[in-house]
Amino acid sequence: MNRELIKYLCSILALLLVVIPAQSQTSDFNLPDLGDESHQVMSPLEQKQLGEGFYRQARVYMDLVNDPTLKEYLDNLGNRLIESLGLPKDSFTFFLVNDNTVNAFAVPGGYIGVHTGLLLTAANEAEVASVLGHEIAHVTQQHIPRMLSAQKQNMLPNLATLLAGILLGGQATEAAIAITSARSIENQLTFTRSFEREADRIGITVLANSGYDTNSMADFFLRMQQANTLYETNAPQFLLTHPITTDRIAEAKARAANYPHTAKNDNTQFTLMHAKLSVNNLTAKNATAQFRKKTLGSNATLADRYGLALALMKGGDYDAARNETALLIEKAPDQVLFKILQAQIESAQGNKKKSLELFRNIYESDKSSLSAITYYAEELAQQSDYSEARKVLRKAVRKFPKSIQFYEMLSQAESKTGSQMESHRALAEAYALIGNYKSAVQQLNIARSLAKKDDFYVQASITAKIKELKAREELEKQK
Repeated sequence: MNRELIKYLCSILALLLVVIPAQSQTSDFNLPDLGDESHQVMSPLEQKQLGEGFYRQARVYMDLVNDPTLKEYLDNLGNRLIESLGLPKDSFTFFLVNDNTVNAFAVPGGYIGVHTGLLLTAANEAEVASVLGHEIAHVTQQHIPRMLSAQKQNMLPNLATLLAGILLGGQATEAAIAITSARSIENQLTFTRSFEREADRIGITVLANSGYDTNSMADFFLRMQQANTLYETNAPQFLLTHPITTDRIAEAKARAANYPHTAKNDNTQFTLMHAKLSVNNLTAKNATAQFRKKTLGSNATLADRYGLALALMKGGDYDAARNETALLIEKAPDQVLFKILQAQIESAQGNKKKSLELFRNIYESDKSSLSAITYYAEELAQQSDYSEARKVLRKAVRKFPKSIQFYEMLSQAESKTGSQMESHRALAEAYALIGNYKSAVQQLNIARSLAKKDDFYVQASITAKIKELKAREELEKQK
């Protein structure tokens, strides 16, 4: 499927598919009555299935960022916001798309995508939080069931056409998008403007509850509007899915004025992530030149020096990168990102014993950190210590039961250590997490055939899981 087509599809989905996860509930945000017609149009199960299907496609066709530190940063930020609403941690799935356009979108089941361009454009973490809060509000306010209830005669056929196009791909996808757009996009835009305002209102409350400056939403909107004026031929994609008007900015400012402006947020992690993304977007030569220039002045920040160290490592100048990293650790000895970089430099230069020791120390200092676990397990696998990697990953999947990556890594580690049955069980869990129940059941059948016949506990456990997944698959067929 054409990648540009997928990007455009995301824009359409951002308008159409903004829904609530099955467990979302709070009485403080004027949720619609679950007994009304909107809830009957799209059930929580259908929302979940739609979201899982989209995410499965996204993992194949979109360039998702797999960098553990960037993923952990986005997860931590997102969880901070949803927990302020009284929602369970990890009830949403946040993912980063490697795309320099400025955009974010929400899809069924609480899946929220953020383009790297948004992180690079935001002035601070509070602005990123304002966009995430807005997207979370779309979800918690059940906008898609309400939209479908109001326009169900047109929307349901359009949604069916669009989803069929996703599944068929190729020219069918192009036709589906064209038909869907021509049939109802004008009505959808008109209808969703009221939802945009509602999402703004709830989003500012989310910011306040999370301790962020509520002015950040209006600040970000204003910069997007100014960018649109300056670059009309290349307007931020955010404006296509979140139309911004002067009235909307004024409303955001007025709402923000209702809250005390005492928030003082530490932007350290944000600036470090910004530097990392900047280096990723440049050649090693250009990144080195850019960040070396930034570090010449007396106002050089830790993020500037971190960017320089990353650029030097990217260009293979390991000695210079090592020296810069040593200075960073001296200035901020508790910053784990600098310790990770130190270990990465040793690994890249082939110093296996040193790199493994450093990654192990990082892991031992915080066994609950997604990035610490990932880097340590990857280094163990790279050095063929699959037995230790298996131990680490078995603990990891208990800590992060929704991590597809950890289950995939565990599957490999189990296989390399001769535990073929457990390898297939781990892979089944990964498939199940993205809603691919058919493949999950296939893996479990293989696992059951490899299990000892007299191990009744394992046999019963696998059989029960197969039964559970088949039931989910059957429900999906009936939707």
